[in-house]
This record gives sequence, structure tokens and C-alpha cells, in this order.
Amino acid sequence: MADMNLNLNHSVRPQVSQRTVLVGRVKMAQAIKMPEAEWAKIIGDIERDPLFQELMDAKADGRMIIRYKRFGHTQISGQFYEMQDVDVAGGSGGLSPEALLEQKKHLLVLIQKIGQDRFEKFFLYRDEGDALESIAQSCSITKEEARQLQDFVIEMSVQAEFYHPSALQKPNFVKPTMIGRIIRNDDGTFSMSFFSPHLARGMYEIDRNALRRWQKARKLDRTSASRLKKFVGLLELSNMKQGAFWRVIDLLLKVHRPFFETRDPSKLAALSLRKIAQKLQFAPSTISRVMSSKSVLLPWDREVLLSDLMPGQRRVVLNILEKILTDGRNVTDQALAKRVEEEYQVKVSRRTITACRHLIAKKVAAEQNAA
Repeated sequence: MADMNLNLNHSVRPQVSQRTVLVGRVKMAQAIKMPEAEWAKIIGDIERDPLFQELMDAKADGRMIIRYKRFGHTQISGQFYEMQDVDVAGGSGGLSPEALLEQKKHLLVLIQKIGQDRFEKFFLYRDEGDALESIAQSCSITKEEARQLQDFVIEMSVQAEFYHPSALQKPNFVKPTMIGRIIRNDDGTFSMSFFSPHLARGMYEIDRNALRRWQKARKLDRTSASRLKKFVGLLELSNMKQGAFWRVIDLLLKVHRPFFETRDPSKLAALSLRKIAQKLQFAPSTISRVMSSKSVLLPWDREVLLSDLMPGQRRVVLNILEKILTDGRNVTDQALAKRVEEEYQVKVSRRTITACRHLIAKKVAAEQNAA
């Protein structure tokens, strides 16, 4: 496992510091670009390591050293608990999807026995930070059954995309990873329901002071200390990747609420990649990598690329014009620009209206020829 520790605030020579920062940025770019299944496998390998499991179970002065920190408006999809045969193929290491499906049937019965709430509390989110033996006692199951559930969560993170494959198919198109479903809450807001436990868990909250005290008390040898340093570096990298991803998702859930409520494409907000990057203070390349090759199910079960939820102004104007020009009235471009601004709060030039009307005319002509 490569050393990906990103503690970049050392007091060293300027040229060394600059190189360290550059290396950190390269690692960040690689992590963000990595497919979710591959990244989940890297994190899964860490979480399976006995040293890391010991650390997850440990506390310093009654404080958890490492814990999961969920994002707001997120949850694990209800489909995680469904027991159904599905056609799966391929895999990303560990158990094959078929073998995991057989294991899933047995473990879902066990989850039903202990209850979904306690499963999420003790195994998915580890809210209490108890040791595995204590968790087993709290759930009235054996330690071996608790270990199986712990491994099951890791395996389902790695294999999630094989149980929820994308249905999008286009020529010269890399099939995306379908990350989850956008759902409507009782209060009218919208949330993300993730298929992967890895995504649903959010970020790692690391108590640095508690970690140092634990490491000192544990008296780790050099090899173990080095391994722990790599783990922490990868978790920090995971936090950067997950944090950037969620901030974009959270923004999309808020600004596109009118679209999610109505299914009306003209209600999409003009939110280009560049605007998102500027608003969230990320580089546009970071946003592009974070959102690339990922799709989501809309509240009405239509799958779209996440990039489709980042339409530029022209795409939004096209949606609006396709809606308001259906009556066929002969309206000037200047009048249309004014109407778009007044009714949809999208300020647009007459020239852009002209270009969009030309594209719509070409599209109509093509459809008529095809018919």
C-alpha cells in the first residue's frame, strides 16, 4: 500500500514543502478520479486490518479515537435490505457477487433478528464505538456473527455497483456507477439514499490527541506505527474525496428542488461546473473528477448522469424555450429574452436566444425527417 500521508504542514525548506504539496495534490487527483468500487476496496482493506479494527474499538479517556461522521440528508437505501435474486457479473475482489448474494440471504435474516435500527447503529455507523464483543452482547448474537456482519458491510461497499448497475447506454460511453436514489422527505426537502455503505457512512472523524495517547500507550513497533500512519493518511484522503463529493451533492439537492418537485426540465437551475467550482471554492477540474462517471436515480426512478444536473445556461435556456414555444407564436428574440428573465429569473442575451431557437428548429426538422 503506497504511503499517502498528506500532512503537508511541516517546517522544512521551501522547495521541499512545495514538492510535498504537489505530491499531495497529485494523490488527491488520483483518489478523486478512482472509481468508487476501487476506492471502497482500498478503504475496505484498511478496515479489515487487525490493527485498524483494534483502533476502531479503542477509546482514549472515554473518547472514540476514530468514528464515522455522516453527512446531513443521507441514508442507506432501503434496497440494501431487500432479499432478492439479481443478475450480477464481475466483481472487484473479495467475494464474488454471486457468493455474496448467497451470504446476504443468511445475514439479512440475522439483521432482521437484531433489527434494522440496531444494525445501523452498531455495524453501519458504529455510533457507540463499542468493541465487537460488546456489540455482539448488545445484539444478542455471537461474536462470530458480529464479525460476519462487519465484513458484510465492507463487502457490500465494494460490490454495490454490481447489484445496482447503470442502465445508461450510449456509443463511446463509459458506463457510470449508479450511486443511489434522490428521495423526497416528509418536510418537502430531498435527500440522497446511497446504495453503498461506504458512501452512506460519510467521513472519518479522527481525534488526533486521542490517537497520539493511544499510540503511545500501545507502544507500537516501527512497522506498526508506519502502517498506522499510512492508514491515517488514506483516511484523510478519503475525507477530502468524500467531502468534495458531498458538498456538490448537497448543493444540487437544494438548487434543483423545483425540478425534483415538478419533473419539469425548465425548472433546472443554470448551474455549470464552473459556477459550482466558484461557489464551493474548488478547482473546476476537482468538481469534474468528483462527478464524472456517476449516475443517480431521480425521485421518479429515471436515471441521469450527475453531470446532467450541472447544466450550463444554454442548456437551461433550451429547456425553457422548448416549453414556451410550443404554442408556435411568432415572438421576437428580444421579447423572448425578456420573458425568460422575468418568468424564470435567467438573464440571457438576445444572441443566445437566437442560437437556441436555431438549435430547436434543427431538432424539429430532424425529427420530422426521421418520421
